[in-house]
Amino acid sequence: MVEPYPILLSVVVPLQNVAGRVRTLVEPLVRELSGQVEDFEIVVVDNGSTDGSAREYAELVGEGGLPNLQIYRLIQAVDQEVAVWAGVENALGDYVLVLDPLNEDLSFLPRALEKIAAGCDLITIRNTTPKPMAGPERLLDRLFRATYRRLVGVDLAVEGASCRLISKRVVSFLLQQPKPALRYRALPALAGFPKASLDYAGPRAAVDRDGLRAKARRGLNLLFAQTILPLRIASALAIAGATLNLIYSGYVILIRLFKADVMPGWTTLSLQQSGMFFLLSLVIFILVEYVAQMLVWTLEGPSYYLAGEHTSAVLTRRSRLNVQAVRKPAAKRAR
Repeated sequence: MVEPYPILLSVVVPLQNVAGRVRTLVEPLVRELSGQVEDFEIVVVDNGSTDGSAREYAELVGEGGLPNLQIYRLIQAVDQEVAVWAGVENALGDYVLVLDPLNEDLSFLPRALEKIAAGCDLITIRNTTPKPMAGPERLLDRLFRATYRRLVGVDLAVEGASCRLISKRVVSFLLQQPKPALRYRALPALAGFPKASLDYAGPRAAVDRDGLRAKARRGLNLLFAQTILPLRIASALAIAGATLNLIYSGYVILIRLFKADVMPGWTTLSLQQSGMFFLLSLVIFILVEYVAQMLVWTLEGPSYYLAGEHTSAVLTRRSRLNVQAVRKPAAKRAR
């Protein structure tokens, strides 16, 4: 018989509008965790459900309910990553596993525990079973992943998995950030922590709960949370607009100087419009650059982070210190 792995494992389970299925989703997790880790807790985050599932949560923690269970009910629905962070922030375990029971199971856990034993602080777990998507939606999903990989340098197909196993050290790092929920979204892109990825084939929900609109919003939030490149593009467009208006003003002046039959008032009106657009483009450029700098300062946090600290057991400088041990005088014998 395999001994349970000696850790306290917190499993964060985000749920929304699953009335009638709460116990059937959580109870199998309790059974599986009981035999695989020494101690565990399940942190359920109800993401603003509106289907009256509050009574089911109360029954789960009451007499005859399930052990080692924490439940946090959010007042209103928020983004999935924000709801997950609410659970991660309140977890007590040495390691925190984020799991969607509608789209994942715990069949990967023994392999993930092996990677923990090897010293990994961050493990991304990808379910290779394809999500049920319509053709146009799948095409848009691939287009967004390719764009994100080009702009940010992160392959969401590998590192964007919502199922993650992170150590308490990573959680402590995130708690130091000014916006930890934003940094959690792109957590696998961070360097410095020992990382690993794990693939397995698990279940998938028959119907995707998020519509195309919600997915588009989450994708944009993820993109803007990780890079200021869209602002840089807007800044480049603004300065390009200012340059083109300046060139057009020169063109108007040349036409006025070298062409005799110019319509009266055309030169004045053209210079007025190009000058106004030139100034407007400069104003937009300055504002965009200011917002970009403020965003960098807001999300940047401290200048550096320590992923670990080690000191040699033998220090040669101690042997070179010009200090002699002082011997205590022997106690006088009593006469």
